[in-house]
This record gives sequence, structure tokens and C-alpha cells, in this order.
Amino acid sequence: MDTINTVIEPLFNNVQSNINVAAPTGILLLGLVTGLRHSMEADHVAAVLSVVASNHKNIKRASMLGAIWGLGHTTSLFIAGLLVLLLAVNISETVSNRLEFAVGIMLLFLGVTTFTGWSIGKFLKGLRHQNSSHKHIHHHHHDNVVHSHGHVHDAEHGHGHKSLIVGMVHGMAGSGALLLIVLSTINSIPLGLAYIAIFGAGSIGGMAGISTLIGIPFVKLANSAKVSLLLRYAAAITTLAIGAGMMYDLVWIDQIFAS
Repeated sequence: MDTINTVIEPLFNNVQSNINVAAPTGILLLGLVTGLRHSMEADHVAAVLSVVASNHKNIKRASMLGAIWGLGHTTSLFIAGLLVLLLAVNISETVSNRLEFAVGIMLLFLGVTTFTGWSIGKFLKGLRHQNSSHKHIHHHHHDNVVHSHGHVHDAEHGHGHKSLIVGMVHGMAGSGALLLIVLSTINSIPLGLAYIAIFGAGSIGGMAGISTLIGIPFVKLANSAKVSLLLRYAAAITTLAIGAGMMYDLVWIDQIFAS
């Protein structure tokens, strides 16, 4: 991911430096580009990677999970943006950093659950329904025999809510620090809200595209159980590494808990 960022960062820097923010259209264009850029941050990609790795039915589903992440992210940004625009609330760097630490914990959790296949939802559903099985009664006309059997519906669980929650947590953490900085310079509430919306559209579109690319190898190689398992493990290890790296940087480099 560092290699990708090395290539993409200069491109985004060049585009953003050439945007004229003196006019409202320029501000909105900056929001779109910044939203796209924001979606490609390593911790965001790692989170969606783990979600897609756990649920890779088809490319369309992978794209939808990314878009849902973006929707959750935008929802949190709207709330944070309204606090800044309407109440002039200042989200301090300390609060932002500690929320980023929470993201690191979330990534560790996602990595572990992706690696093991375990989830809170499955655990709770198993307690309630004994592995989600329930009985349907079928009547056979040829011999008037009635029997019942169980069906397991775990495969129908799409993880959409998981992607939404992960996106919301990411939106709260950092909340695109640049987004809030820009909002603090915008005097017009309608323009500020429009900026959040266009920033969110960029995030949704960017992550939908990224999750589509992530989903391709999972879907194409789904027929090979061994390869699918290796891909899932690779996704889990990547997510764990990025989460642990974030937490290390925040605690030992930035020393967010020192004061």
C-alpha cells in the first residue's frame, strides 16, 4: 500500500494545488478530489479489505460493501460538520488522535475475525437459533408424509451493516481532519453542507472502486478453497499489520496518552 500511495500522492497533490478555491465551484471540486483521496488511505482500504474478504459472493456485492462504507463515513462527517458549522465546535487534535487509536483497535478486531471467520453476529445468532437453523414443514403429496428439516441461512448474511459501522467509526476518527479545517474557513452553511456532500460522494465513489478491485481476485478464485483461504489470511494479516502500526505510531511516536 505504501507503493500505491507513493504513486497516487503526487498525483493528488498536483490536482489539488491547481484547484482555484476562490470560487464555490472550486471549493466543491476540492471536496470531491479530497474525498477520493481520503478513501484511499491505508486504514480505510484495510478495513474494507477485511469486510470484502469475509463476504465475496460477487463483484457487485464487493462494490456495494465499499459504497456502504462510504455512506457510513459520510454520515459521521455530516454530524461532525454540523457541529463545526452550526455550533462552532472545535474537535481537538487529542480527541481526533484517540479516535484514530480506536480505529486501530477496530482494525485488529477485523483482522482477527477475518482470520478466524468468527463474528459477534454469528455467535449471538447461534445462541438464539442454534447455528441459525430453523424448521420448515413440507407436505409430500405422493405418500402424504409430512417431515421437517433445518436450513442454515448464514450465507444470506451480507455484512452490509458491518461495512456501515466500520465506515462510521472511520468518519468519527480524524473525520478527514482536512475536511474540518476547510469547514472552519467556510462562512456559508449551505456551502459547507454541500462540501460535506461532495466530499462524501468522492469517498463513496473511491471506496466502491477500491472494493471492486479488491473483490476481483476473491470472486475469480472462489472455486479454489485453498487459494480463497490464502487470500482471506493475507487480507487478515494486512489488516492486523496496519492496525498495529497505527496504534504503535499513536502511542509511541505521537504519545497521545502521555498527557
